[in-house]
Amino acid sequence: MGLEDHSFSFFPFGALYCLTLFCFVAVVLINIRYRFRDYSQKGLDITTILKSRLAEGEIDKAEYQRLLELLTK
Repeated sequence: MGLEDHSFSFFPFGALYCLTLFCFVAVVLINIRYRFRDYSQKGLDITTILKSRLAEGEIDKAEYQRLLELLTK
């Protein structure tokens, strides 16, 4: 079962298939992680923006609480 017997082994194709499948799964998992990280950072950006506006005096504490509640739902 090899080149010396003039028969062809399918092992290289099986290995390439497994490698391709592994790479595909890895790319999908990395994509999901980046998408989740971007989503969770947006929540932090909202609170940071609101806190800076509260510190600068552009909004009062009641408005800060109302906007934070609306934007984090």
